[in-house]
Amino acid sequence: MQTTRSRPLRLNAIMLALLAASAASAVNAQTAAAEERSEPREAKPVVLAPITVRSTYEREDLPGLAPGRKAAKGARLGILGATSIADAPVHVNAYTRELAEDWSALTLQDVLENDSAVVFTTNKNHLLQNFNLRGLDMGAMDIATNGLYGIAPANSVPIEMFERVEVLRGPNVLLSGMPPNSSVAGTVNMVTKRALPQPIAELTLTYGTRSYGQVHADVGQRFGDAQRLGVRFNGVYGDGEMGAKGENQKRLVGALALDYLGDSARFSLDLYNSVNKIDGGSPGMFNFLGNAAIPGVGVLLAPPKGDTNMFRGTHGKYDNSGVLARAELDFTRDWQGYLALGGSEAEGKGLLFGTRAFVTGADGTTRGAVYHVHTKSERRTAEAGVIGKFDTGPVKHRLQLSANVLKHKEGTVNTPCNYCYTTNMYDPVEPPFPAAPTWTDYTTRNDYRSLAVADILGFAGDTVLLTVGGRHQTVKMPLSNYSESRFSPMVAAVVRPWGDAVSLFGNYTEGLEPGQVVGVGYTNTGDALPPKQTKQFELGVKLQTGELTHTFSAYEIKRPSFIGVDEGGALPALRDAGEQRLRGVEWSVYGELAQNVSLLGGITRLESEQRNTGRDTFGVPEWRARIGADWQTPVPGLKVGGRVIHTGKQWSDSGNRLRVPSWNRLDLDAGYATKFVDTPVRFNASVENVTDKKYWIGLFADGFVMPGAPRTFKVSATVSFW
Repeated sequence: MQTTRSRPLRLNAIMLALLAASAASAVNAQTAAAEERSEPREAKPVVLAPITVRSTYEREDLPGLAPGRKAAKGARLGILGATSIADAPVHVNAYTRELAEDWSALTLQDVLENDSAVVFTTNKNHLLQNFNLRGLDMGAMDIATNGLYGIAPANSVPIEMFERVEVLRGPNVLLSGMPPNSSVAGTVNMVTKRALPQPIAELTLTYGTRSYGQVHADVGQRFGDAQRLGVRFNGVYGDGEMGAKGENQKRLVGALALDYLGDSARFSLDLYNSVNKIDGGSPGMFNFLGNAAIPGVGVLLAPPKGDTNMFRGTHGKYDNSGVLARAELDFTRDWQGYLALGGSEAEGKGLLFGTRAFVTGADGTTRGAVYHVHTKSERRTAEAGVIGKFDTGPVKHRLQLSANVLKHKEGTVNTPCNYCYTTNMYDPVEPPFPAAPTWTDYTTRNDYRSLAVADILGFAGDTVLLTVGGRHQTVKMPLSNYSESRFSPMVAAVVRPWGDAVSLFGNYTEGLEPGQVVGVGYTNTGDALPPKQTKQFELGVKLQTGELTHTFSAYEIKRPSFIGVDEGGALPALRDAGEQRLRGVEWSVYGELAQNVSLLGGITRLESEQRNTGRDTFGVPEWRARIGADWQTPVPGLKVGGRVIHTGKQWSDSGNRLRVPSWNRLDLDAGYATKFVDTPVRFNASVENVTDKKYWIGLFADGFVMPGAPRTFKVSATVSFW
């Protein structure tokens, strides 16, 4: 019997709180702060004026907030550094902590529902949160943290410990390298909170539909001479009924952020532990086509209530821990070196996935499946690099070189109940929950190593910005003796021919996925196929109209796949001859439409086709719209708003036999800020699916559709003690 080894990254919320307290007590509070920089700078102390209002609770090393405070004016683009939205040669948006607070957000999903390029592929409040971006799949493990992969939780990302959510659309392996599970959809980067110039001590109480209650503490302060040391702690405890009817969920989050600002060096350390538990069930995902052994009903039936509990009597738990350390050193005013190290571990037990069922009868009769799972994963990552600024005649350069390593291993075992019981999707019975499996070993081991270089050239007073670069990526899979390399270039440009209000941009970028060693049954058995290159061409324009910022873009993405090809032999050859082609146009907007009226949202039109079959890609709706607005009313501190969500029709299966109809949804929110005596208090309330409509929200996998969540509400109150 295998013994359980220690897990050095495992931290819990109590440990993190004690670390925060001990760090705070080690120094004395002062009244001035040093300004953090993310680029090479001239070292000099900066004295900040006293800050007394909440609108100044902003990170000074981040791009500023845009009008309306739901989005930021810029984002970090990996090896390209921090840049304004107007100067970015890609379609990127940066969502803020303030947006998350408006919707009483608990997870990343609550924020990304505002982005029209994103469609979720797991049920709301599922233990796993997966989605697609520009029609390409991404999971929580492939999300970046402060620009580095391998740190984020493996199942679901808690939003409380993050300041920004940066969403870069489309493949871009140059910017941050390959993520652990090799998604080529784009980059979602989470920016952790830091101690602010103004001390912060906030307590937020949240209550959700039925009986879910949560408390969230957010405290931080700078200490020492010139306030160089910063400490920020976020702790969350939530418990109650959420998700399916009768399903109890528990959330535990502890996150500690330390940073030190020296004259010519900066250091930071982030640690977190996140635990998600479910007990008593989960919503389901339904297949109406069946398979050879279990024929389906063959038509798409009306959806059940979104909180129908298909898996009463089951339970599951996911435990994540992560750490990320970073050091920056200024060699000169224009040259900087940096080193980042980190890793994460995750372990899940119980009902984690496999919440699937085949619908076999017109009355909703269903054959259900349920799995008792045990999964573990570990990631270790490091990056070192040099950033420099220099001129060659009239041309300005920002040059960055980096070396990156990411090691990922993962293993999963399960005890299945493969469609072993009969139930009904409208009136389900309690399923038999299999016994827990015995953990064996890791079955996936990936080793990604890369060298990258990128140069941003500024011409004519930076009215023309040209980006050229490339990443040489090596992919090793020791369990299959696979080792191959590939070079991925990027060329992009931004041109401002008519001043700062208009930016024309275009790019050619690539994404990278591992190849494989060809198995038996092919003429090229034993060959090592090189990594697959997904290629994107994009053109667009960014407009500043008053207090609104618009991004319009058109793009084409070609993603290869391995398929058998008849080359005249007795057996086919496995080649990367399959192709998914995606062609889309997008519009996104943020800012203030008029005085006291803010706007956030966008529209996406996307066509995705499997070129080798001629069929449309399942689970990729042609139209998506997310339009949200807030009005600051004449009543001081009171704002009201909402959003309209539209998702177009989409195919449920790769054979294009059943089509899921389009749907619309109305969500509303309101906020009120006031003071009780001298203590600031904020109230937020939101309602999703105001009309309580039943609808199929989207696809989990080939053939499996998901019901949308019913009407749900959340209310929260935040008390600021400092």
